[in-house]
Amino acid sequence: MMSSIPRRGLCQGQWHADLNTMPDRNSDFQQSFKTPAARVEIDIDRLRQRPESYQLYAAKACPFAHRVLMMLALLPDAKIGVTHCAPWLGHPQGWTFEAGATSPIGGQYLWQVYTASDPAYSGRVTVPVLWDCDAQAIASAESLDIIQALAIAFGPHLIPNETGFAELCDWIHDALNVGVYKVGFATTQQDYDAAIAALEDTLQQVSTLVCDGYAYGDSPTLADLMIFATGIRFDVAYQGAFQIQHRRWSDDSSLSAHLKRVAQLEGIAETVAVDDYRRHYFDEIGFPIRHTMDDGHYIIPFTPDPFA
Repeated sequence: MMSSIPRRGLCQGQWHADLNTMPDRNSDFQQSFKTPAARVEIDIDRLRQRPESYQLYAAKACPFAHRVLMMLALLPDAKIGVTHCAPWLGHPQGWTFEAGATSPIGGQYLWQVYTASDPAYSGRVTVPVLWDCDAQAIASAESLDIIQALAIAFGPHLIPNETGFAELCDWIHDALNVGVYKVGFATTQQDYDAAIAALEDTLQQVSTLVCDGYAYGDSPTLADLMIFATGIRFDVAYQGAFQIQHRRWSDDSSLSAHLKRVAQLEGIAETVAVDDYRRHYFDEIGFPIRHTMDDGHYIIPFTPDPFA
C-alpha cells in the first residue's frame, strides 16, 4: 500500500529530500502531513472576473496536474497564468520550474511556493497548485477542487450537476487514476496481485463505458479527461514503470479510439508531453521498477501466458 508519508517534503518549513532520515517520525510528525496546503478558499466570482489574479503551478508529466491543464485548454476564457515544472522529480529540491518559467513568488522550486504561503508548512509538495496572487497564498493543491472551480466559473457543461456524474468521476479517480499507482507502489505480492486484478476489472469497465463515444452523455466531460490522463501514460510509462506488463491500452480498440477522440479536442494535443512521461517515471528513484519485499524476494509481475 502507498504510504501516507511521502519520500520527500517539507517539515516545519524546511525542505527534506529524504524524510526517512528524519530522526523523530512520531505521531505528531505523521499528523502534520494531513494538513491541507490551502490557506485561502478559491474566490469563484473573482476567478471568473479576474482569472489573471490566479496562477497555476503544474507539470505536464503529472497526470493530476494534466487534468487541470486540459480543462484550461477547453476553457479559453480561463486566462490563468501557468508556471510549468520540469518533468524530472529526482532533483534534490524536488519539483523545479522549467528554464525561463515565471513565478509570481520568484524562486526556482515548487516547495518555495508552499513556504511562501505558510512558512511553517509540513507536508507534501505536489502539483497542481493554484496560487492566489491577491492573497499571496495557496488557494488549492487538489486537482479536482481546482477543476471544479474552473468549471463553475467558465464551463459548467464539463461537470454536469448530476449525482450519477459525480459518482462516475469518483470511481474513475479511485479505480483508474489511483488504481495504476496502487499496482506500482504495492509492497507485497498479495497487494500487487489484488491491485492488478482490480485494475484489470476497471479497464474492462472503462472500455465498455467509452465504446460508443464519451464517458457520460454525447459530449466530452471531466470524466473523459480523467480517463485520458491515465490512458495517454499507460503504454508509454505505466506499463513498464508500474509492472503492468500483461496488457497495453492500445490493444483495446475501445480504449484506443477514445484516447484518439479526446486528443482531437481543441487544445488537448498541446497538453501532451510523451517524453516528459518517460523522464518522470523512469528517471526517478520514487518510481522503482522492481520492489523488494521484507523477505528479500521481489514482487513477481503478472505477465502474459504464451499458451493462453
